[in-house]
Amino acid sequence: MKKAILLTLVLAFASCANPTATPEAVEGVGFFKPMPEEKFIAGSDDITDFWMKYIEAHNNRDIESIKAMSADSIYVLGPDGSELFTNVQQAELLEVWFEAADPKWDTYWAMPYKAVPSGAEWIIAGHQVTETVEGEESVSLQMIDGEIKDNKVVRFFVYAAQTPAE
Repeated sequence: MKKAILLTLVLAFASCANPTATPEAVEGVGFFKPMPEEKFIAGSDDITDFWMKYIEAHNNRDIESIKAMSADSIYVLGPDGSELFTNVQQAELLEVWFEAADPKWDTYWAMPYKAVPSGAEWIIAGHQVTETVEGEESVSLQMIDGEIKDNKVVRFFVYAAQTPAE
């Protein structure tokens, strides 16, 4: 009898320790209108770690690392509606921006997520971006939604807002 109770407790604990084994986690939540069958589950912090290294490369002005971490045919949609289609275009824009505004990213939240059934891995992250142009500092808030595949950023979308006046 004691063995049966112990086995029951072990099985109950094991099922609680592995939330991805539940049908709800596999089914996912939410929706994506262009792909009605797509749902989402929490992703791996490996994606978060990768994203933080990507942002660190930006803060370090390491164009070569940024290019190496970006897919050759990366797609970037900027907050002003501008689009980039290659990591070469991205590097050229960043070189100009780094020189003109010295942007610095401070990531204040991030959440990796995974699409099911496609398996696409994404991260959505909030950043405080400080720029200094001609000695004047400005701060904006950016939310970036990015897809990462095979340790490469393949696309991301940037949404921006000005910080509230103090």
